[in-house]
Order: sequence, then structure tokens, then C-alpha cells
Amino acid sequence: MSEKKRRYPDYDALWHLVTMGVLTPDHTPNGWQPPAATDRKARVAMIDTSVAVTHPNLAPAINSTLALDLFSTRLGAFPYLDDDKIGALDLNTKTKVTTGLPRSSDLLAELIDRLTHGSPDREGSIRPKTSPEFSNHGTAIAGLIGSRPGILSETLETGEPDPNFKDIPLPYCGVDPTCEIVPISTNFNPDPEHLILALLYAELIDADVILIPRVFSDPSRTVPELNQIIDGVPLRDLVAPTPHDPSDMEAWEELATLVINISMQRPIVCAAGNSQEDHGIYPANLASEHNGIIAVGAVNAKGFNSGYSATRNVTISAPSDDAQIYDRKEVRLDPNARSTSEMPEGVPPNDKFSSFDIISTDVPGIFGYSAGPFTRDDPDLGIHEFGSYFCSFGGTSASSALVAGFLSLAHSTGALAKDTDGLAAKDWLLSRSVKIKDGAEQTHFLSWDGKPKFPDA
Repeated sequence: MSEKKRRYPDYDALWHLVTMGVLTPDHTPNGWQPPAATDRKARVAMIDTSVAVTHPNLAPAINSTLALDLFSTRLGAFPYLDDDKIGALDLNTKTKVTTGLPRSSDLLAELIDRLTHGSPDREGSIRPKTSPEFSNHGTAIAGLIGSRPGILSETLETGEPDPNFKDIPLPYCGVDPTCEIVPISTNFNPDPEHLILALLYAELIDADVILIPRVFSDPSRTVPELNQIIDGVPLRDLVAPTPHDPSDMEAWEELATLVINISMQRPIVCAAGNSQEDHGIYPANLASEHNGIIAVGAVNAKGFNSGYSATRNVTISAPSDDAQIYDRKEVRLDPNARSTSEMPEGVPPNDKFSSFDIISTDVPGIFGYSAGPFTRDDPDLGIHEFGSYFCSFGGTSASSALVAGFLSLAHSTGALAKDTDGLAAKDWLLSRSVKIKDGAEQTHFLSWDGKPKFPDA
């Protein structure tokens, strides 16, 4: 056994669900009952990368009919749905969220036409960019929201189970293992039009929760300090490598208003950021008591704010991993990473760091965060290496996914009514939190039963 392996403690892969009070320590539902099979599933729209939809724990959770890819073409491609079936989708076409937003109104009209008539936004065939190569972040996020326990099995060429293969159980689950997840995938640096379309699609499919576990790169809002005026010119324009397109800036302005408008209808859960941002990343930094935007910070397994997490303008925090800190403000080093004799001389001891990660689903095979040993996507025989189905994950991305799953579970179990608006959902969420103190910082921590159980404390 390696020295590093010996130093680090083992921990429950579902510790975050136990800490939030969603599951009891023996992994049974903590005071809630699964909905009836006939009930409409709670729907989470996830604006992120694509997802490995064939993952055994995710296949039952992903609504592949509604999955939309905006990476490949302007008005979106359906990776798993034929064009001739698009016109049959049940859509919330009466929405008023674009009132007063001319560009968004035009895009909404285009998108409704695309979806109600099945008209493709292309000539010929476009291949959706939903390959596993692009899907690691979305796969981990989806697993935390609503994955189900699964079985890994091998089939023959006939499609029948292989009698010589012993099925492998994958006993992992997300916060709401009864919900459905709709992946809405974009490229890695989407323009405002892409993001407007993603949000409008989430509105049209009547999502109960919208999750944005990432930053939107609005040059005015990603770093608010760039808006300060110097000699009559915004700092963002002085430091930009090329002049900002006025049309793009107008689109970014509309996007900010649209996020707020939609949040009044349904909650929008946003990651708050992983660099101790003063006000959170955008669009989390739009959160206020007057809208349904929920900015999510991270807390480690000891009950302290994670070393990287934003803490100001955070609505609520949820479990995640940790990061070391070694600066004038705080020293928080990983005691398991080195022996006492290896600690830098003069460094005071600390007891805040936790080595617990968040475990989630990963892209099976050579892609993803936890790559298998095969040199190709699919092995010639048998299954992927077992460990490649799961990964260590973290950041406020993970925390925001847990909050989205928590709200979804509230819808699934009847704690929240189907048509609860964003403000009411946020109020309910805060009612299911407890205040924890970390030095001068006070954080609302997510808790189903009001009794958080920090396993590394």
C-alpha cells in the first residue's frame, strides 16, 4: 500500500446525501416517500456540456427525447430524436418572459417555429456534438442531480444477456433518483444568443428547476470591477484585445434581464464560483431577494466553507470538496498530503481542511475525469474498467447540482407544488437550511431535516 493511500481516510461515496439529511446513514430515504409511478416526473433543465446518456446510472434519468444540443447548430439539434417527431413536443408557448426584449422575442418566435413544425435549422444532416469527449462535466453534474442505482451487464450480439457474465451492481444515486434531467448543451464559450436560446428552451419545456453550473462570459458582468469608468470609458473596453461589438453588448444586456425574468417563473440555480469571488461569478451574481436566482457556495465535510468558494452574495451552500489555502488571510493545508516532518517550518496547524471529495458518475471508458485503461472508446470484449464509471468531483458546480436535485426532490415528493415560482422556491429552500458559522462568515447550509451531519468533523 502506497504512503499516500495509507494516509487518506476512506469515506462513504454518498456522504453528501447523508450530510444534507436526504438519506439516513444506512442510505434509506430520510422522511420522504418516492412519488407514484404515474406522477409526472420533476424536470431539471441542465445548461452545461452534454451527458453520457448510456451510463447505467444515468440512462433512466435522462429525458433523451427533449435533450437539445446548441453546440452544433444555431437553433439546436436533437441528438436522440428524429426531426419528424419534433413537432409533437409539449411546449409552454404562451410564456411572457421575453416581454420588452426584442431580440429575445425574435429568438423565441424562431425557436417555437423550429419546435412546433420540426423545421431543421440546417441544410442536410448535422451531427450533434454530444460525444463522450465533451461530456465529462455534464455527466458528473447529472449524476449528482438524479442518477439511479444501476446494473452493469453484458449482452450478446443477439441482444440477449450473456449467461457467462456476472452482472455488477452500481449502487449509486443522486439527490432525486425519481426526477428527469434534460441536458441543454452549448459550446465551451457560448455567445449571448446561444445562452438566450438555451434559457428559452428550458422555459418552453416547462422545467421545474433550471441549473447553470458554470460561468457566462459576459464582458460586463463576469468581473463587475471591469464596469468602472476611467476617463469616460469602461475599463472592460480599455483592456479588451479588440473592440466589443455593440450588437453583442445589447444581447448580453437582454440575457441578464431574461435570466431574471425566467427566475421569477421557476428557480434558476447557479454555481457561485471557485476563486473566492467577492460577488460570485455571473449569472450567480445576479441573485437577490427580489428574484428566483439561487447562488450556491460550497462547504466541506467538516462544515467549513470550502477553501475556494465564494461566500459573499451566496444564497445557500451545499457539500463539496475542499482546497488548500496558504496566504496572509488563512493557512489551510492538507495534513494527509505529507507527514508532520514535511510541513513547512513555522506553519501553524489547522483543522479546517477536509480531504473528502464528492463522488459522481463519469463518462465510461477513455474519456471523462477518471479514464479507464483502454486505448479506445469501447473495449473489444467485456465492459469498461469499473473505476471509469465514477470520478472525484467538486467545486461549486457540484454544490449547485446538489441544490438543483434538492429542489427537484421537493417537487417529486410534494413539498413544493408543480407551479411554484422562483421566489417561493427560494424561500422554501432557505426554510430547509441551517446557519453554520465559519469565523466571521455565516452560511445557510442545505439540510432536509435541519440536522446536518458532517462526517469529517
